[in-house]
Amino acid sequence: MKQDILLRAGYRYNFDRDLYVNRKVKKAFSLEFVDDKPEEELVRRIQEASSGNGWKFYFNADPPEGIKRELERVLG
Repeated sequence: MKQDILLRAGYRYNFDRDLYVNRKVKKAFSLEFVDDKPEEELVRRIQEASSGNGWKFYFNADPPEGIKRELERVLG
């Protein structure tokens, strides 16, 4: 199950934002992305190296920069 894959990889569900978040690696997956993508792609994205200090967001459609900045601020 996809949620189990995320939980085992250290992601926690953020009910306020409908995101699976891992603050340690600074990655967040939207609920829609998780639902729509196959497990293999989810695992591949989890294993991708983080780039620098910024957050990496996985959405079906790239959110506007303002939304990304707000999420970065809220998620820390």
